[in-house]
Amino acid sequence: MNKTRIYAVALAVMLSCIGAFAQTDAFYSEVKGFMTDNPGAYDKIVASYFAGDELSVDDYTMLYYGYSLTNDYKPDYYNRSVDSLIKNREYEKAYAVLKEDHKNDPTSLQTLFDLMGMAYVLEKSQEGQLYQKHYINLMLAIIQANGDGLSRDGALRVNRVTDEFQLLSTYFKAASIVSKELSDDNIDKVTIKDSDGNIKDVYFDFSRYMDRITIK
Repeated sequence: MNKTRIYAVALAVMLSCIGAFAQTDAFYSEVKGFMTDNPGAYDKIVASYFAGDELSVDDYTMLYYGYSLTNDYKPDYYNRSVDSLIKNREYEKAYAVLKEDHKNDPTSLQTLFDLMGMAYVLEKSQEGQLYQKHYINLMLAIIQANGDGLSRDGALRVNRVTDEFQLLSTYFKAASIVSKELSDDNIDKVTIKDSDGNIKDVYFDFSRYMDRITIK
């Protein structure tokens, strides 16, 4: 059995336990264990991702959550030069900066949505569709795979605050945020008013985010 196949089998076995590990540190321990036991496996997934290869749900799960365990993980990073470039209508430059940001952090939903939007502004519809289909839709799907976000037990596990905002806007159709409350166990309860005027509570698991900023 070749190394690629071994990685795939090991990853599938590890991720089959996701449901049992929901909302516990065990989930991240399992992800870290896979990365430690299979040196280079994560880099192979990242390379396939940028090559446009078809990835499995398991691959996307490892990509998103595995990134938060790398030294490159910067949960509060945001390139403010993009705002200035867009304000000055320098869209091609803004697009180039966003592409570079995406290379440095392949999992940021904010960057992915900005790239998709900028592609359509520049009338690069095929690229916009690629960002939506190959990157955004599948990244959203794996975040939502472990819960519906409507209870503490079903809290959506996210890497950064901007990912939370993207999910609130895209998935829960939030028109406004009424309140936010972070518990001692890093569950962020967000009360929103959706586009239909309904008030609802949405829950996010900020364990990795809080671990990283605490380490700083």
